[in-house]
Formats: sequence, structure tokens, C-alpha cells
Amino acid sequence: MPISPADACDFDRLSTTEAPPADPARLVARLREELRELEPVVTAATLATVAFRMRDEAGLVAALRALTAAVDELERRREPA
Repeated sequence: MPISPADACDFDRLSTTEAPPADPARLVARLREELRELEPVVTAATLATVAFRMRDEAGLVAALRALTAAVDELERRREPA
């Protein structure tokens, strides 16, 4: 379940979707869970950036394919059931 930066920073304000957890440990656990879910996308995007900067065409193509697969998987996981 995604958490917005506003929810993470402002414990007193209620989100439009849900109330942020009152316990900072629970908030940290939720943020870690979301970061774990985003890690493949961030990694693939970083690899694509490096390949682009190094002018490595084959590496860029491979990284963009990995990025596409990571984003597809993220969208699949976040689809409402």
C-alpha cells in the first residue's frame, strides 16, 4: 500500500485515503515495504541511466527491457483485486 511523503512527514494530518500510523515504527515498516517494492524499478532505471551516459547501446536496451519488466510487475502488484 503506497504511502505519500506528506503522510510520512505529517503525523497529525489525516490523509484523504487513510490515517498515517501513529506509531513511528509502523510507519518505518510501511516505508521499508514500499521501498522494497520499488527497488527493482529504481535499480533498472539507474542501470539505464548509466548505460545511456556510457553510450552503451546494448546495455541501454537491456536495461530498458529490465525497466519495462519491473514497471509492469509493479503495476500488476498494485492493481486493485
